[in-house]
Amino acid sequence: MKEKIEKEGIKNVGPILTNASDTRLPDRSIDLAFIFGLRYIAGGLENVIAEIHRILKPGGVLSFEKTKGAAKKLIDEVERGGFIYSGRQARIFLFTKSEDRENSELK
Repeated sequence: MKEKIEKEGIKNVGPILTNASDTRLPDRSIDLAFIFGLRYIAGGLENVIAEIHRILKPGGVLSFEKTKGAAKKLIDEVERGGFIYSGRQARIFLFTKSEDRENSELK
C-alpha cells in the first residue's frame, strides 16, 4: 500500500495496520474507510462497523468490498450500524455515515 501511495504521489493518505474493531484513532478523524476481505470475521461485523462509524467524520464514506453472501444482507447490516447505502460500483458498495445515529447518541 505504501509503495502505491508513493508511486502515485498521494500526500493525504496514511495507511495504518490496526485492529479493525479498535483502531485507537480519534473520534471523527477520517474521511474515508475501506473494508476489503473482512466480510466474514469471528463475531461478525458489528464491532468493526461501530468503530468505523466512530472514527469517520460527519458525511464520511465507508467503501465495502462485497465478497460472498447476499447483497441485501450486507446492506442491512451496515445500515444498522448507522450508515446510509449510497450505491455500488461492481463489487464495491458505498455507504455514507448517517448523522441520525450520532445526533441521537449526543442527546
